[in-house]
Amino acid sequence: MAKKATHYNDTPIEKWNAAHFQAYLTDQHIERYGIQYASAGSVVAERNLIAKYIGTARKPGQYRKEMLKAFIDACFTQYNPTQQYPGLSFWFMQEYMKRLLQQAELASKREEAEREAADNIEEVADWL
Repeated sequence: MAKKATHYNDTPIEKWNAAHFQAYLTDQHIERYGIQYASAGSVVAERNLIAKYIGTARKPGQYRKEMLKAFIDACFTQYNPTQQYPGLSFWFMQEYMKRLLQQAELASKREEAEREAADNIEEVADWL
């Protein structure tokens, strides 16, 4: 029996859950800013917020997991730490950097449309 992956690096992104995303946020925060990650509010509230976006085993989310990761990465790339706000939280990202979420969603939809178009071209080529 295969060992269940527990770290996000050992897990394909389509299988990530809210805990994987929180671990990713923590690691990226330390790597990029050199300080510990601090969620805005409780860890459970943040997990619920992430789950709203990606879904749970029982409830579908609003976005694909790859798209949410792209949003998080864009937030880290664009954020400039200040003395008053030396780091980011997921709550801050989704509250004040929503335009990046919309941009990630648009890019994701474009990629999906391009994949579908390529699949359709292959189907037509096979048919011919």
